[in-house]
Amino acid sequence: MKKLASLVGCGLLGACANLGSQPPVPVTSPVVQAFRDICLQTAPSFAEAHSVARQHGITEMTDMGFATVGFNADKSLSIQVKVSHECVVTSEPQQDETLTRQLLTAAAVNAGTTVPRRVPVKMMIAGQPFILTHDRQGGEAFVMMKPE
Repeated sequence: MKKLASLVGCGLLGACANLGSQPPVPVTSPVVQAFRDICLQTAPSFAEAHSVARQHGITEMTDMGFATVGFNADKSLSIQVKVSHECVVTSEPQQDETLTRQLLTAAAVNAGTTVPRRVPVKMMIAGQPFILTHDRQGGEAFVMMKPE
């Protein structure tokens, strides 16, 4: 019984060690910088996301009814914005293994909190809850959305 209690205790300590924060990393990726400027800094309404996106070269924008999508000239950077609900920045695949940590650092700075360890993460941005994640399947997708 003592072995079981010890094993359970070690498991719980290991789980707790995974919680908490990690040290910030510099936000050097142009894609993460675009996400920071377009999504994080225009939250919670994302009303200014389109004009900020232009500063990052995203000039082709189309209102699809459910969201506005936009691309830069060579289609290597894109956005999808649902006003007051969701903001996504996508790019071609990147070789940088620190992109998720850069995203978490940018979000933590914007939220005024410590840097989370992993995505998805729920954070308070501009006084409202958002879920942030980074998907690397087929490219890079940095997503910020209000929970349903």
